[in-house]
Amino acid sequence: MSLSERRQAEFRLGKYRKLIANGQLDYSGTDPELIDDRIAELKKHINSKISDSRLQFELGSSNDNFIDQQKTGKVIESILPEAFAIVSKVVGECFGWDVFESQLLAAAAMQRGRVIELDTGEGKTLVAVFVAFLRYLAGQKVHVLTFNDYLAERDALWMKPLYDRLGMQSAFIIQSTEKDQREKAYAADVLYITAKEAGFDFLRGFLAGRPEDLVQQGFGCAIVDEADSILIDEARIPLVLAEAESGPGVMEPAVFALVKRMRAGIHFIHDRRGQQVLLTESGQIWLENCLGISNLYESENTSYLFQVRNMLQALHVLRRDIDYIVRDNKVELVDEFTGRIIKDRQWPDGLHEAVELKESITARAGGRILNRITLRDFLGLYPFLCGMTGTAVSSAREFRLFYDLGVTRIPPHIPCVRVDQSDIIFSTLKQKDEALVEEIRSRHEIGQPILIGTASVEESERLAEKVKARGLNCSVLNARHDKVEAEIIAGAGKVGAITISTNMAGRGVDIVLENKHGPGLLVIGTNRHRSIRIDRQLRGRAGRQGDPGESVFYLSLEDDLIERYRIREVLPPQFANSNVNGPILDKRVHLAMTHTQRVVEGQLFQQRQNLLRYAVLLEEQRRIIYKLHHDILTGIKKLNIWQEAGLPEGIDEDSADMQQAQQHAGAIVLSRCWADYLEFVDQLLDHVSLIKNGPTDSLTVFNRQIIDAYTHLLDEFEEQHIKLLEMLEVKDGKIDLAAVGIGSPPSTRSYLIDDGSDALDKILGISDMVAAAANPGFFLLTLTQRWNRGERQD
Repeated sequence: MSLSERRQAEFRLGKYRKLIANGQLDYSGTDPELIDDRIAELKKHINSKISDSRLQFELGSSNDNFIDQQKTGKVIESILPEAFAIVSKVVGECFGWDVFESQLLAAAAMQRGRVIELDTGEGKTLVAVFVAFLRYLAGQKVHVLTFNDYLAERDALWMKPLYDRLGMQSAFIIQSTEKDQREKAYAADVLYITAKEAGFDFLRGFLAGRPEDLVQQGFGCAIVDEADSILIDEARIPLVLAEAESGPGVMEPAVFALVKRMRAGIHFIHDRRGQQVLLTESGQIWLENCLGISNLYESENTSYLFQVRNMLQALHVLRRDIDYIVRDNKVELVDEFTGRIIKDRQWPDGLHEAVELKESITARAGGRILNRITLRDFLGLYPFLCGMTGTAVSSAREFRLFYDLGVTRIPPHIPCVRVDQSDIIFSTLKQKDEALVEEIRSRHEIGQPILIGTASVEESERLAEKVKARGLNCSVLNARHDKVEAEIIAGAGKVGAITISTNMAGRGVDIVLENKHGPGLLVIGTNRHRSIRIDRQLRGRAGRQGDPGESVFYLSLEDDLIERYRIREVLPPQFANSNVNGPILDKRVHLAMTHTQRVVEGQLFQQRQNLLRYAVLLEEQRRIIYKLHHDILTGIKKLNIWQEAGLPEGIDEDSADMQQAQQHAGAIVLSRCWADYLEFVDQLLDHVSLIKNGPTDSLTVFNRQIIDAYTHLLDEFEEQHIKLLEMLEVKDGKIDLAAVGIGSPPSTRSYLIDDGSDALDKILGISDMVAAAANPGFFLLTLTQRWNRGERQD
């Protein structure tokens, strides 16, 4: 490229960068004509490059020319048009596709480290390739972080011909991938892997005692698919690595038998809104008499209190076929956002064991926790982070606060013509179901495909029975049938198809219409979710790429969200009365529904904010400890601990064998000390949750304590390391580390701690302000005031 051409390209790209940088693309108020002009300008330049005779040479030169430009300090954006031209040409060669303008705009925004909102069907999978290629040219390893194993494998194999043609090595990792294959996959230029699987490999790396035990090779660029689900909804979920061995469960069947005899309203109160069960004074006295103890809250009786709390929660809060299912003699949790079974996730603090006892499954205690990290803190390790999803703008504040990521809304390449109907609300669940089934029947008669999104396994199966009772065939996709997910969703667009599914978030499969000239896909939601964004994801399944479509929610005043927040108590009698027939049309009832979601979203936002406050200092300590571990493991930091240790006879302190032994032992001892430290932090969090209303701020107490404990950790590391070196033995002329318990990394199991219980809320310490806002009395007062304002306006 000549200097003149380069300057022209920089001029064109400069205007394009300015468009993104000045925020004109962030929200729905974007001027479509302005965007179209810039897209057309960029694509014209790209097309000119595709026809450039020199492009074929560049394709065949392993991109050395571009990589050299990076080495000479050229900004990556200066080669964006050429790089996009190459990818666009390869897409045409491999798949025969035309690249949409919306895809180019999305890739350019992501290249600048943003989260883009791009509608379903606009081709986000291909957008990731453009960004990956640019980052590859910058010399970075690229991880495409997906929501589940299915998407990681599917997208990697689907895009492999493009990567091969671009001269890039691509790979994928799923849960069953063996260690040697993981090492090869991490060496690839671009790797498709779930966020949690990458996180678990990071945790395992800290248990390594030798460089060859590591599989992960540092962090470069992370492209996050389904960014709102991974970066927001699952931000506070801890990934946990624990010892594989476990002992007998701590839940006593005799205590469980007592708890089953307890009665609501007498021995305990069920706080449905807070999803908690609280002991009454009568319940406390009854338990103390039955257990033969004087005070349930004495320190020596904490085991009983721990068991009773979890057993009540398991019996009266967690619901089979809604919160979990039982399959293959195991309790498996259901993700409320996606309706999927979440592999290897369990409730914390003994609650999982209590549910196993409830379901007559042999409960066993989990092994000692060796390491853990939240997804938010893990993703913060990537120097470059960007994301893509169909619903991002409504969470722009959270993306900015938690990840310092801006959000850009990308207009679809074909306008969406989907019709979003107003909610249809009934007084009772029975009325809702009857009207819903009749609507399904009438739409099926004209051949319209229908997708019904339900809130739980139980609801999906109940509705399916009602539909079948009317002589209609339907497919059911829920946690029991997750293995045939792709097959069911792929058929949901056929003429007359009826598909009943639990939540559709993160399904990752487009529904293709068989008849694009008909009325299109009808999406019906049967419940409002905790987040309006999840409702938008369900609606977004209809009307892909300009297809016709329609969406509507069928709701009742007996739905879970309405019952939990006691909305009936503020409704006029004519609406609260279950004898009211037909849909409720009063706009104030609809306002109550929307306001409820806003309150819940505010609570969730506050919880994530509190997690961030408690994590700041702890994560800084983690970074220091991890760097120390890495430097010891790789020999960057030379340990001379042996000078303070009385080494046994026969060990040469200056030998390479001794240096390796110090490194190996040091790395292992440090990981053990860190596990002890995390155990202390857990105990401390339980303690500070009890003093959050005291004279000292609980966060201040927490930070002071972990600073002291961190100093002790470093002292303990040195002391334990010296003790271990003093115990070394020589066998067959070599230092025998196995004799002192230093060998290969221990056998572990990985799991996620579910955040759907009150345990994490207690630990995170929701602020008084949010606690007040979440209080039913406060909520009802606010809603009543809005209701009265609505009456005055009428």
